[in-house]
Amino acid sequence: MAQVDFKGKLIDAKTGNPVPYVNIGIVDKGIGTVSDEEGLFHLEFDPKRYELDDVILFSSLGYESLEIPVSEVKLVYNEYPTLRLKPAVLELPEVVVTDKRGEFVEENVGYKNTGEPVFGYWKDNIALGGELATHIEVKKGLRQLKSLGFEIWENASDSVLIRVNIYDIGKSWGLPGKNLNTSQENMLYTIAKGEMFAHVDLVPYSIFVRDDFIVSIELLKVYGNIEPKLALAAVSFGNASFRKYASQDKWEKISETGMAFFLETSYLVSEKAAERKRDRTKKRKDKLPMVYGFAIDMGRMIPDVAVRNTRTKEWTTTDNKGRYTIHAKEKDVLIFSKKGYLNIRVEVGKKPDVNVRLRSK
Repeated sequence: MAQVDFKGKLIDAKTGNPVPYVNIGIVDKGIGTVSDEEGLFHLEFDPKRYELDDVILFSSLGYESLEIPVSEVKLVYNEYPTLRLKPAVLELPEVVVTDKRGEFVEENVGYKNTGEPVFGYWKDNIALGGELATHIEVKKGLRQLKSLGFEIWENASDSVLIRVNIYDIGKSWGLPGKNLNTSQENMLYTIAKGEMFAHVDLVPYSIFVRDDFIVSIELLKVYGNIEPKLALAAVSFGNASFRKYASQDKWEKISETGMAFFLETSYLVSEKAAERKRDRTKKRKDKLPMVYGFAIDMGRMIPDVAVRNTRTKEWTTTDNKGRYTIHAKEKDVLIFSKKGYLNIRVEVGKKPDVNVRLRSK
């Protein structure tokens, strides 16, 4: 009965437009939420449980942080008072000029689950703004992050909206530090019900790193009336994983193992090293067996169907003619998925061609 509902609408102080997905919470106290697409928010808490110097912090990419002491919270019924966030001064990333010649080569980093019964999860007590994160170890040097992939083992909700965050390694116990997304744009992805594999394109955000970093996924919205329950594949090795339960909450280290987050990256190396890398990659791929085929529905070839090998974690999509090719050997299991269709699992046989017939939901 002592709970109060602090609510409002967050807008851009310059344009008057709503500011969505702002992190809102009482700092380090596990009480937090996120504004919705219209900038609206509700934060329920008991003021008697907090000290006069506790503050509610509002923070968002591209905006200056706003702090309101709990003692100054104004409760208004039947309307949403307006709170204005000031756009932050855009800081351009440093520009490095060098006469060393080099090339970017493709390199996958991170972790892949190879069948271990290891997972990380969110369930009922998670609030909006809660995050799961893991430390990704890489060789030092300039590297662009191009995509993030992870496996969804369970999702009880209709669908879940998440935000991807990339952090540097903080000085305090290796916890997540500064957010490395300088694009001022949120990296959003919707996990649909029944989706088994997520692939998030990071190229538009131009994220570069030079050393180890931390990847997190953050809960922004749950569609439907079911409490969030989301389980993601993990691994029994790695550097460390971290969790926070709500916006503006403390990070806590949950294990020395890692979430099964894996990333496609481009890594800057010398021209000679790039040539050696290409040769090794070509020789390795030439030795691997290939499977090919079509995804079909009622006689039509279906484009943009995701095809994933559950053993190797390699994935591809069908082209405009519904055709795909992927590395796979006998007894590998391929999963075909596309929004609006039922997922199809097929075990590879002795023949190299595997055609599948998709069925609409």
